[in-house]
Amino acid sequence: MGYGKKLKAILDKKKISIRQLAHESGIAPTTLYSIVQRDTDIRYDFALKISNVLSIPVASICEDLPYGTDSDSDHTDNSFDERGLAYYKKMYLSDRSLKIAELFNQEDIPVLDKLISEYYVLDDEARDEILKIIKIKHANHDDDQRVKNIKNLK
Repeated sequence: MGYGKKLKAILDKKKISIRQLAHESGIAPTTLYSIVQRDTDIRYDFALKISNVLSIPVASICEDLPYGTDSDSDHTDNSFDERGLAYYKKMYLSDRSLKIAELFNQEDIPVLDKLISEYYVLDDEARDEILKIIKIKHANHDDDQRVKNIKNLK
């Protein structure tokens, strides 16, 4: 089953039309119709938008981009290859966000992506709760060097 068919099956299960998905994701309806009808690949940036709207893991519709391409890999480690890392940085990060992301190790970028995606789908009440938890964690768990690194970002 190709990505278009996977997407169509998910939409059917969630009872969401392609037009509604287009509206909520900001992706042109013609693009989504083409993906579904031709059963073609989905660009990773589109897959991220779609996964956020549908509250599903990106891998359920786009399991091999931009992750590593080792033939032995089943992508369960979610590690980006160099091409994927560059693509992610170019497509998604503001200048400050890019500087913060560059402080992470390459292996941490998929986790960062997951955290951003998971945070995005939460309602405002849940987001506030997450921020309160983070504030509590700062009291005892800040890494001094990382605090300095963030403060030095301009």
